[in-house]
Amino acid sequence: MTTPTATKSPIHKASIYPLQLPKTTKLAVAYLSIVIVPVVIAQLLGMQIEGIYTSILSAVNLLAMSVFFMQFPLAGRIKQLPLFANIDWGITRHKQLGQYVGLFFFLHPILILLPKAMMSFDDFSVSLISAITSPHLLTGLLAWVTMAVWVLMSVFKDKLNINYETWRFLHVIGFSIIATLATLHITTVGSHGQYNQQFNVTWWLLYAVSMTLIVYNYGIKPRLIKQRPYAISHVEKINESDWQVNIAPTTSNTLAYQPGQFVWLNTTGNPYSFEQHPFSIVTGAEQGQLGFIIRALGDFTSSLDQLTAGQTVFVDGPYGCMTLDQSQLASGITLIAGGAGIAPMLSLLRQLAAQHDPRPIWLLYANRTQARMVYVDELVELEKTMIDFKVQLICEQLNVHDDSLPSYLVPGLINQTLINATMTTGKESQWTFYLCGPKGMIAATTTHLHTLGITQPQIHFEQLAF
Repeated sequence: MTTPTATKSPIHKASIYPLQLPKTTKLAVAYLSIVIVPVVIAQLLGMQIEGIYTSILSAVNLLAMSVFFMQFPLAGRIKQLPLFANIDWGITRHKQLGQYVGLFFFLHPILILLPKAMMSFDDFSVSLISAITSPHLLTGLLAWVTMAVWVLMSVFKDKLNINYETWRFLHVIGFSIIATLATLHITTVGSHGQYNQQFNVTWWLLYAVSMTLIVYNYGIKPRLIKQRPYAISHVEKINESDWQVNIAPTTSNTLAYQPGQFVWLNTTGNPYSFEQHPFSIVTGAEQGQLGFIIRALGDFTSSLDQLTAGQTVFVDGPYGCMTLDQSQLASGITLIAGGAGIAPMLSLLRQLAAQHDPRPIWLLYANRTQARMVYVDELVELEKTMIDFKVQLICEQLNVHDDSLPSYLVPGLINQTLINATMTTGKESQWTFYLCGPKGMIAATTTHLHTLGITQPQIHFEQLAF
């Protein structure tokens, strides 16, 4: 039976570790500790490069190459390892660092030839022509050109006239080629590799791990997922922009998940397809099902009317760290949802209700119009049955002159006043906040929270903007 994994009963303390580092800071420190390993190995092997400029450039080259290889696990959906289990953080870093690595690789030959250029233009011209025409530098040149093209494709993918699945396929193939060429280059031409074959083991090991991740994610994992098929049990358009989609396992292999987590759905019928989309889980109407609230926004979501009952789907997951584990020590909880971001909040609420949680719990649920609100009747009923739960619906477009509007519905946007009203005075540092919604809403709400004195460790969110 597919059921959410239960969490422990809350333990209340005076504060939620006020000196605790944000989890994102811990992840960044752990990431940096791994990235500098090649530099440390070079030092332990006693590999010295003459000249201050050359030494600095050599160290930066090592760091850049290490960051490049770390791009693979950051986007590898490795939920078993804590450093890479936070998919939202990993994908965000993958995108940001990818641009920096691409920029550095573009500047790499220029930085190497810069001392020659400072000596004379003739020396620079001779060195540049030699670098372009030299056969032993061919792997580096090909990697450089391919990297430039593929990074630009990544940066401007939204403006390219190709669908996401095609871009993703090209992304994987392209960077696999770049990894191969770059590894050959650094182990045969690099200032460290060509003089110390022992050091090359580091790069070939990182290359092997990266390629293994690709083989696993696109070859082995789909084969395993194929053994756990699901079928659509219910699909319904529940308002002008949202759909309710339920799926049920067709075998005894069901999914264990925690409320607040998400999965990648593949509705093509082919487990090896690159067409996968992340959606937060809402418990299905019947036991054993997985339910989703999906807003029609993109290429896939705009074709939800083509889904049919009985259609085979494949599920990769669960993923995500926005669970009730994050609020075990909190004195109160505020859930803030925008649009389809209500899905994980509803899942969290249902679990809190099932646990008879006695703490004060608030839901701020924002939408453009009242017609786009979903599960309002259930939310109102939960307000009546839960020990201390209140719901506040916020509509950007609302007829304020309508006297029939319920008291829990207000016009406008989520703001500091509404957020502040959800906290018990004097216990702000003991509150936990969960956020889910559009990127702009997450950014604005986070700013509001910081202005109110809420620290980053108290804030948990998922954007699913992959």
